Amino acid sequence: MIHPLKIVWLLMVLALLIPLQPLFATPTAPVSDIRVLIDVSGSMKKNDPNNLRAPALRLIVGLLPSDSIAGTWTFGKYVNMLVPLREVNDTWKLEAELQSKNIHSYGLFTNIEQALNKATANQKGIDPRYRRSVILLSDGLVDVSKDDKINEKSRQRILDNIVPRLKKNNVAVHTIALSNSADHNLLRAISLATDGWYEQVDNADQLQRVFLHLFEKAATRDTVPLVENQFKIDNSVSEMTLLIFRREGSKSTELLLPNQSRVSLKNMPNNVRWHSEGNYDLITIDKPLVGQWQIDADIDPDNRVMIVTDLKLKTTDLPNNILIGETFDFDVSLTDKNKLIVRQDFLKLVDAKLKEESANADPVHRSLNEEQKKGIYRTHVGENFQAGQNDLVITMTSATFERQRRQSINVVETPFEMTVEQLTDKVTRTHRLTLKPDVDLIKTDKLSIAAMLTAQDGSEWSYDVMKVADNEWQLTLADLQIGEKYTVALQIRAQTVKGRPLFLQPAVIELLDDQVVTKTEISTELPKKDHITPEVENETPEQTITPETMPEASDEQQAIVADQEVEKTITERVIDEMSGNADRLLPEVTNEVPSLLNAADKTEQQGLSTASQLAIGNGLLLLMIGLGVFFWRRKSATSTNPGEQL
Repeated sequence: MIHPLKIVWLLMVLALLIPLQPLFATPTAPVSDIRVLIDVSGSMKKNDPNNLRAPALRLIVGLLPSDSIAGTWTFGKYVNMLVPLREVNDTWKLEAELQSKNIHSYGLFTNIEQALNKATANQKGIDPRYRRSVILLSDGLVDVSKDDKINEKSRQRILDNIVPRLKKNNVAVHTIALSNSADHNLLRAISLATDGWYEQVDNADQLQRVFLHLFEKAATRDTVPLVENQFKIDNSVSEMTLLIFRREGSKSTELLLPNQSRVSLKNMPNNVRWHSEGNYDLITIDKPLVGQWQIDADIDPDNRVMIVTDLKLKTTDLPNNILIGETFDFDVSLTDKNKLIVRQDFLKLVDAKLKEESANADPVHRSLNEEQKKGIYRTHVGENFQAGQNDLVITMTSATFERQRRQSINVVETPFEMTVEQLTDKVTRTHRLTLKPDVDLIKTDKLSIAAMLTAQDGSEWSYDVMKVADNEWQLTLADLQIGEKYTVALQIRAQTVKGRPLFLQPAVIELLDDQVVTKTEISTELPKKDHITPEVENETPEQTITPETMPEASDEQQAIVADQEVEKTITERVIDEMSGNADRLLPEVTNEVPSLLNAADKTEQQGLSTASQLAIGNGLLLLMIGLGVFFWRRKSATSTNPGEQL
C-alpha cells in the first residue's frame, strides 16, 4: 500500500510538470492574415475594361486555407469593406465570391492612405501568432483632392507615418501597379520598406497569375510536384486543390484518376467542388484517391496542386527582397503532425533536392541528401542568385509520397543611384563619382565605401568615398593623365534596413577621357594684339579693362604696352604649361618655337624698338627654361598619385 504522503508528493510533481509540456512541443506555423485592397477608381474602366479584378479575387478566395483570416476592401474616394475580416470557412468563401461581383470602376479619387489605415487599424504591435500580409492593387497616383498640394501631403503621410507603423508591426505589403500612370515609386517604396513584393502589370489579363504569386507570398500551402501535368497523392492527404490555367480556345479540363476513371465539370462525384472562370479552373477534392493522377489540359508553369496533410515540408522563409551578394543558411525538414521527423530509416528513403531558377542563368540543381543531420537538411543559398526574380524550389520524394515548396526572391543588383562625370571646368583631367543609396534597402548610418583606382599600367591608389551631403557620397579624382583609361573598383559595407550585414562589390567603373576642349586648355596660336588679355577664372568686373575704358596713348606708348602684354602672355603660358602634362604639351612647344623665331625676324625687319626686341628675347629665354622644367616633370610624373580625394 502506498503511503498517503507519497501520493501527495507525486501529485505535486505532476502539477509542476504539466505546465512545462508545451515548451517541448514543436511550435505551430503562424496563421495567415491576408487583407486585399482593390482600387475601384474611374480610371479602371480603361485599365481593366473586363473587370478581371473580380475573378482574380475569387482565385485567392478559392485558394485560402480554412485556418486563415482574410478580408477585402475597395477604395476610391471612400473605403468600403467588401468582405468582412473573419476566419476563412465555407460560409466566408461563399460570401466573398458573391461580393466580388460588386467590384466596379466608378470611384472619383484614389485614397490609398485611407485604404491602408482602415484595413490595418487593428494590427497593433508584433504578434507571432499571425503572418500578416496586405495585397494592394492600384492603377493611379495618390488622389484625394483636386489640389495637388493636398495629394502630395497624403502621399508623404503614407511614407512617413503608415509605412513605418506597418514595418514595425511586421505587416508585409505586396503592391500591384496596373498601368504606366500608377505611382510606381510609391508602390515600390511601400513594398521594399515592409519586405513585401512589388509587381508591375502591363494589362489586366495578367492579374490572375499575379494574384496567385502574391497569395503564395502571403500564405504557405503544402504542394506536391507537378511534372508534365502528372502528380502523386499519398494516404496522408485529406484534401487537395488544383489550379489549372487554360488558354483561349483550349478544350475543357478533365482529371484522370488512379483508378482510370475521369472527372470533369459535367461529370463530378460528390466529393468534388469545381469553380470555372474564363481562363482557369479551381478544383477542390476531399479525400482524393491515393496514387498517380493526371491533368488532361494545357501544361502551364503556374498550374498548382495544393494539399492539406499532416506530412508537411518545412523550409526557412527567406526575405522577399535581398541585395545581390547576400547569402543565407537554409534549413529543410519534414514534420508529421507538427513533430520533426528524425527517424533515419525513414529519411534514408527520401530524396531531397534543391533547384535555383533565374531568368538570367541556367537552373542550378543540388542534392541535399548528404546535408541531413538529426532530421534537418542544412545548406547555404544566395551565391548563385542573379539580379531580378529568383525561384528556390525544394522537392522531397520517396516511393510513397512527394512534397514541394517554392519561394520567389527579388534580388536588387546595386541599391545605389550612381553617376560618373568628367568635370570640364577643371585645369587638369578630373572625374567625379556620386553615389546615393536606396534608403528603403540600406541603413545610411552604417555605410562605408572604399575605392581602388587603377591605371592602364597597373598602378593602384586607394581612397575612402566621403559623405558630402544628406544621403550622398562622393569621390573626386583629379590630375589624371589625358587620354589614358582608368578603372575604379568599389567595396561597400553596410547593413540592410532589416539589420543584415552587407558587403557589395559592384561592377568595375571605367573612366574614359572624352578630351572635350574646355576654356582652360591652351591654344597653340599666339594671341592677336586685339585679344592679348588671357582668360582668368573668377575675374571681377573691376579687374577687367575694356577698350571703352582704356585711356588714349601715343603710338609709341601703345607699342610698348602691347609688347609688354605679349611678354606677360608668353610668361603666363609657360607657367601654366609647367603645371600641366608634359607628354601632351611638348608637341605644342615644338611647333611654337619656329613661329616665335619667325615673329622675332619679322619684327627686326620692321624695325621694332629696342624694348620690343628685348621683350621677345626675354620671352624666348623663359620658354627655354620652361622646356627644362617639362623634361624634369616628365621624369618624375610616374611617381605622382593621379587622384585627389575630396
